[in-house]
Amino acid sequence: MATLQLTTREDASSAGTRRLRRDGVLPMALIAKGGETQKVQADRVAARQLFHDITGVAIFDVEIDGGKATRVIMKDVQRDPVSRQVSHLTVMEIANDDVVKVSVPVVISGVPAAVTKKQATLIVPMNQLDLKAQVKNLPEVITVDVSKLGANAKIVVGDLKVGEGVEFLHSDQTVLASTKQLRGMVAVDDVAEEATEGEATDGGETATEEESAE
Repeated sequence: MATLQLTTREDASSAGTRRLRRDGVLPMALIAKGGETQKVQADRVAARQLFHDITGVAIFDVEIDGGKATRVIMKDVQRDPVSRQVSHLTVMEIANDDVVKVSVPVVISGVPAAVTKKQATLIVPMNQLDLKAQVKNLPEVITVDVSKLGANAKIVVGDLKVGEGVEFLHSDQTVLASTKQLRGMVAVDDVAEEATEGEATDGGETATEEESAE
């Protein structure tokens, strides 16, 4: 797991924080297990690279002033209202058995046949899901397979299969993905059904003609 090097931040004033940002330093705060908050700082470039490499929930290790590694989770991100650049981070110390509430990215897998044939459109209203679980059971992402989704169909939270101890903080009927048949188009299943019915009808007519000939 990636490790971010931190140093103690001595000057926690607003002026000191502004100077840090100008010098390429990211001001941070670390909430310890006992609730105490420690002012720390990190190299902005190193922090940006670490977060770029993380997939899913932002859980990583930090070392303060070269000490023992501590596992933390992202608690809060503050951004500049104009540039949207990260201006301050708050992280919280955690252990594997701790229960946390986090937002996990939703990843869509596959493409429905109706969408491939341009007979329907795929709608994905959720890009993340809120859940509660022990740190050791947290999934990196929630994968939703839509490859077998028919026209005018949907997948909801209640359809998901996840690991033990993972609780979604959404209704079971929350829609994760759905297909909407395009106007004037016939669903793939309907085409197949009509073709089957047509073959059966043709066969019946042939038998009748043969019987008449006899």
